[in-house]
Amino acid sequence: MIDAGLHNPDRASDFKSKGPELLVDLAEQCSLALREKAGLDQQQADLVAREVADRMAAHWGGQNIYFPMGLSYRLSQRDRQIYDEFTGANHSELARKYTVSLQWVYKIVKTVGREELAKRQGDLFGA
Repeated sequence: MIDAGLHNPDRASDFKSKGPELLVDLAEQCSLALREKAGLDQQQADLVAREVADRMAAHWGGQNIYFPMGLSYRLSQRDRQIYDEFTGANHSELARKYTVSLQWVYKIVKTVGREELAKRQGDLFGA
């Protein structure tokens, strides 16, 4: 857990000035997300964020870690939204809304549709 002194708001600046850059940035990003998404005030968000950074350091400390950009995850979320909003006749509307080409909307609907069908049917030949 975080050193008891870091729970003290007066010592919060110590974390920023003495903490490793990655952990400081992690805490800052967590704090921002907690304020924006969970409505926490600055002090509470900073406290939880420093705790998260400390736990990550304890859990993953000393390891080389690669953080993927998550581009394929974000694109798959977008593709899922396009598929879910598809009515059968709104290709152009979706292309404009998601700033993709009309052909790309057709491809997304076809690809995600196949994935959905495969999920529903399951593996017919699997053990």
